[in-house]
Amino acid sequence: MSIVQCLREGKRNTRFFHRSNMANREYIKFSTIKHENGELPNTNKDIESMCVQHFQNITPEKNPYMEQSIREIIRHILMLVSREDNFNLNRPITEEDVSKVLKDM
Repeated sequence: MSIVQCLREGKRNTRFFHRSNMANREYIKFSTIKHENGELPNTNKDIESMCVQHFQNITPEKNPYMEQSIREIIRHILMLVSREDNFNLNRPITEEDVSKVLKDM
């Protein structure tokens, strides 16, 4: 990919952009990871636990007042949907519901 073409095409939604993006994805792939102590994981479960442990180590500890803070913030948000409407919007759709809507159409 030439720099001139890259500057000219930019990140517009062009075939050039998509082809170069796909090429970059192939280049970025990695086949293994290594633990800090040099160990190589043997299974997907080992890789999963290493990743979880890594991100747990780099994120700050949970805020003990988080739930209280969330409740305080939510208290200031205007409620646009009633509890009953919210329940009805989140309930599973039945065949009867679909049938009724189709008949009403």
